[in-house]
Amino acid sequence: MTHQGFHPFLWSFINVCFSRGLLVLLLLGIGAGCSGKPGAGELAELMSRETPHPLAISGRELTILSLEADGDQRWNVEVECEETPEEDWLLKLDPSAKLQGEDSLKQKYEAALQTLQNLRAPESQKWNPLSRKLEQFTFPELFQLSCRKGEPVKWKATVLVDRSGKETQLTLSDLQLSDGTSVRNLIARSSLPSEAVLADGGPLDPLRQYRELQAEIVSGVAQASAEMEQRLLKEKQALEKLVRHSLPLSGKLFPAQSESEAVVFLHERGKTVTSLNAVAIDQKDPLSRVVFRGALSLPPVNSDASQKLRRVHDGWMLILNNEDPSLSRMARKLRENRILFYDPTSNLYQLSDARRSETLQAATDSEVSQAFVGRSREQDIVEGAQYTGRESIIGQADRAVVILITGYEAETGNMRVVIEDAQTPYTFAVFEGKLQLEAPHHLGIPIRLQQVTCHMHPSQRKPKSGLFSRNARSELLLIPVEQGFRGRFADAEVMFERRSGDSEVIAAEQRWQNTLVPGAAWRGVTKWRDEAVKQVTLRVAEVRDQGKYVRLTLARDDEPVQQVVYEGSLLNGNGMIDGYGLVMQQYGAATIYEHDYFGVFFSRWESEDKKVFRISPDGKNLYGVSSGGEMLTLERDAAVESTDQLATKARKEVWQTVLTPGKIWEGTIRSLKHKQTAEVKMIVRGFELEGKQVTLELVPKVQQKVKVVFEGSLDTSDRGTNGFGLVLKKKQKVSGPGNVFGNWDTQLQFRLDATGKRLLGRTNDHGDVEYLDLRLLETK
Repeated sequence: MTHQGFHPFLWSFINVCFSRGLLVLLLLGIGAGCSGKPGAGELAELMSRETPHPLAISGRELTILSLEADGDQRWNVEVECEETPEEDWLLKLDPSAKLQGEDSLKQKYEAALQTLQNLRAPESQKWNPLSRKLEQFTFPELFQLSCRKGEPVKWKATVLVDRSGKETQLTLSDLQLSDGTSVRNLIARSSLPSEAVLADGGPLDPLRQYRELQAEIVSGVAQASAEMEQRLLKEKQALEKLVRHSLPLSGKLFPAQSESEAVVFLHERGKTVTSLNAVAIDQKDPLSRVVFRGALSLPPVNSDASQKLRRVHDGWMLILNNEDPSLSRMARKLRENRILFYDPTSNLYQLSDARRSETLQAATDSEVSQAFVGRSREQDIVEGAQYTGRESIIGQADRAVVILITGYEAETGNMRVVIEDAQTPYTFAVFEGKLQLEAPHHLGIPIRLQQVTCHMHPSQRKPKSGLFSRNARSELLLIPVEQGFRGRFADAEVMFERRSGDSEVIAAEQRWQNTLVPGAAWRGVTKWRDEAVKQVTLRVAEVRDQGKYVRLTLARDDEPVQQVVYEGSLLNGNGMIDGYGLVMQQYGAATIYEHDYFGVFFSRWESEDKKVFRISPDGKNLYGVSSGGEMLTLERDAAVESTDQLATKARKEVWQTVLTPGKIWEGTIRSLKHKQTAEVKMIVRGFELEGKQVTLELVPKVQQKVKVVFEGSLDTSDRGTNGFGLVLKKKQKVSGPGNVFGNWDTQLQFRLDATGKRLLGRTNDHGDVEYLDLRLLETK
């Protein structure tokens, strides 16, 4: 070894004397000096001229770990360098990569987010904003302390030493610390950007803040989920208790309105343990009601359709559906469902319209009683039930009324009632409708009836509005109360109490069947304004096709010549049959002109005005009214048996029998003008062509030489057989007294009475009207 070769060796030895690989480097240094391979000293000198990194250091120690030739004058040298930083070295961090490695917290946080999505308000109110804050968390440029000032650090690198040129070239690969950090990624603290933040684990460390927020959400959501489950359990139990025990409640039906109706809520369990039927009753107007069908529900969290329901309360609720918007003004006003829920905090029930909620209190006994709460007792709604009560209209005196259930079908609930003025049967109304026993309508207004017909006594002033005024737009609303029923129709308030029937109420169809018995006689009176009553008899001549054709006769008892025939029909198949169900029209003129009116029972001429009849609910009285207001009140003559002898076919045979040629009739002729009566005899001289040619001879008993012959025909139609169907004219004038036996063109009309043995006749008016009353002379 030369003197020149010894100096580099010594310098290398001094530089690495404190190295852990002292012996190895010493040998390498000796070899380098001998063979010309690069040594640690040469590398250190080269690095001093061309620094491997820009970081400031206070000392550098270099150790060659391996050396390998890479061609002529080229070597790959693996070195380890120990340096002492003059200030802290910092490493720029990737926050997402940093957080990615923390799998345990990340998994817990992702699970918490799933739980959070299923949380309800109010439990989610705190954590939703925090989760959004975490999602929107923006990290600043972030650095971490990698090497501390004054503390030696080591890095490794592979150095390519190239001596093939004029100057030795030194090329370093990536410099890596023992933890794999690239030295070239480090910056000095003094070079830290102004907006950058040091991730030092302190309170201002964004990574720490992010992790703490994650941990807070994880623990908070878990606690909120447990609290929510407890709350939901309490709510469900409270609502189930409400359904089971039917606790009456009171409060406002329209929470969003300052002047909402105060109502009493009544309810009962529905078909299932989680459903109910309910009614809201206005505390100021018990007939203003809304009926609901409700069901226990927990609206799903992740559903657009349930957002509106969850707006006011997010939990278990009873959703109340308005089942009949037409029930009342209040029901029409309520356009949205109501939500009933339980608030565990206040331990109270709440009612919501999906905008605001109102507390419901337990209803007091007074509130419940003022609501006229009752239940429809089906056993009280029976055909034939009778009630007494009153009709009240503001500004008018109360009217005593009677209500009778004349028809009821338990299977359908269809019912018909007749309401009468207690003072007169001529003031009445018929209503038809339904008793609703199905839930929830039975809790509301179970009886709703439409007016079918109504009439007032001709002398009564019609009220502005009431039971007996025509009103097709209103309904008779009846609710059960303890005594019977309370209700309303238009402006009239009604109250009814059950009574034991003084007489049996018979169904209308059966009543009319019992009334319109062929041959039956009904006797009573007619009343015209202030005139005295007149005794009359009404007979049923013929009924066909179950009342589609009816023929009656009406005659004055004191003047049997005063008789008319009515034809008409029975209004079957609807509620009219319980009113003036028999509508008749007069055919043929009355004999006696009692009134200068046509709207009476014995009209002057045939008229188009109708005569209407109704039968009392017990079937004992028949009432009639003419268009002019004349009234007819009749009772059945039980002594008169039914017969078909007044029917057209039988009546024609009777006429033919009594008009057999040779038959003799005797009786009287009465002059109204002279107020005189004389005896007369009538002999049938001819009856041909089934009555189309009839000849009669009349002879006064006192002047038997004065004979007069009348010729004419018999009207054998339905109307003619029961009326003045035998019409004759004088064949030759004579010079006797009066109309029949005088020098007049007299027309003579006869009718046959119900017995078939009495003829009643009348003449036309030629200044002296005469009446004949003849009886068939029985021959042996």
